Amino acid sequence: MGDLAVKHGILGILAGRPRHGYELKTEFDNLTAGLWELNVGQIYSTLERMVKDGLVESYADEGPGDDRKMYRVTTEGLQELEVWLSRPPLKARPMRDEIYVRLGLLVEKDLAAALDLLDSQRRVYHLQMAELTRQKIGAARAAPGPDRVRREMMIDSALFHVEADLKWIETCEARLRAMGGKGE
Repeated sequence: MGDLAVKHGILGILAGRPRHGYELKTEFDNLTAGLWELNVGQIYSTLERMVKDGLVESYADEGPGDDRKMYRVTTEGLQELEVWLSRPPLKARPMRDEIYVRLGLLVEKDLAAALDLLDSQRRVYHLQMAELTRQKIGAARAAPGPDRVRREMMIDSALFHVEADLKWIETCEARLRAMGGKGE
């Protein structure tokens, strides 16, 4: 699921104009308000696959002293992007967080350690919430327009997820205490 979003995000960025790999990374980070950062290697490996699939083509930049490879979307790439944009995602966000594995292992091994883990994770989520709130305030001060709206939507999504994660921690703690974990 994530690879498809990266692929189509790159196609969408290239639909605006040709770019080189590092520019694509910067634009993808901006597109997702910095909440989904890609490494340059992932950008280039995705571009290589898209070139092979005929969705993107590469060419040498003709700027003075510039030997960077540029990428542009093909007609097939634009068609694929339009189809992808017209369909809603089939699954909710993936639940891939190491806290689930750690907690799952600790539940059988050590309930007190599991509760300590949840307490530590709560602090992490509170710090994340504070940072996102700071970003939200900064975004609200930006000039009105699509960039501001996109940034505010991404930050709101992240904030709502952190709120849900905090609620989940409360629920886990209650279940572990009911199993015989240490009291409050």
